[in-house]
Amino acid sequence: MENDRFDRNIRFFGRKGQERLASTHVAIVGIGGLGTHVVQQLTLLGVGRLTLIDKEEIEATNLNRYIGVRRSDPIPGTHKIFIGKRLVEETNTDINVVGIKASLISEQAFNAIIRADYIFGCLDKEGVRLILNELCSAYKKPYIDLASDIIPDNPPTYGGRVCISWDGQGCIVCLDQLDVVEAQEDLENSEARETRKAIYGVPLEDLDAAGPSIVSINGVIASLGVTEFMLWVTGIRLPKRLCTYHGNMGRVTINTDEPAPDCYYCKEIRGKGDEADVQRYLKEGVDT
Repeated sequence: MENDRFDRNIRFFGRKGQERLASTHVAIVGIGGLGTHVVQQLTLLGVGRLTLIDKEEIEATNLNRYIGVRRSDPIPGTHKIFIGKRLVEETNTDINVVGIKASLISEQAFNAIIRADYIFGCLDKEGVRLILNELCSAYKKPYIDLASDIIPDNPPTYGGRVCISWDGQGCIVCLDQLDVVEAQEDLENSEARETRKAIYGVPLEDLDAAGPSIVSINGVIASLGVTEFMLWVTGIRLPKRLCTYHGNMGRVTINTDEPAPDCYYCKEIRGKGDEADVQRYLKEGVDT
């Protein structure tokens, strides 16, 4: 039976494509509503090595959408990376899976990302998205950024997008897929954050006003991202830079706009490695 595990994969992209997946190391940052879908799908594809990065534990409000959580898992007390690792290990013991119970802004996480071949970002906050984008650009790591969104208007709008950067010709910043002002606020140290609160009041995110999140919408975005990754790694075609799912309209669009030509992340620091000093975030006391 084990010899037949990837038979249907191989019928699509060939044995060589399956071998490429088996020799690939993917890091997934954020093992939540999007990340658990990504972990499950990469495991079923047969990606040979997975590194899962998340500092948080499961909460009761996660139970509507996290793949792999069981009724018997204690809350609090169950870490997200445990859920992801168990999902992999109980599906395919041939996959090398490592869990890092830490924030992205940690030496352990930075080192793991630099060692990986491809990076999936499944993050909620703009600040950590910006750091991950910068880190991947500095070390020329292909970065697949996923985001889902629901705006409960009347009627509601819902969907999400997949933004992929790999060659210095577009990223979440120059393709206008990141709120830079919000990212800067996220990355303030605790003293600066308290000062801003005192001057401008308490922002909505500090009131724990989490928005809606639905398992099937997350599943669509994760599947779009994993499909682009699969086509890319197996050699079928290069990925699309920006795919947007408009759930309320029932369609997916591909953005063909040219990215901003003077992007700092694509042009100034790309490939500079340690010289880009992304490690400064580890010294600045950023709390995300």
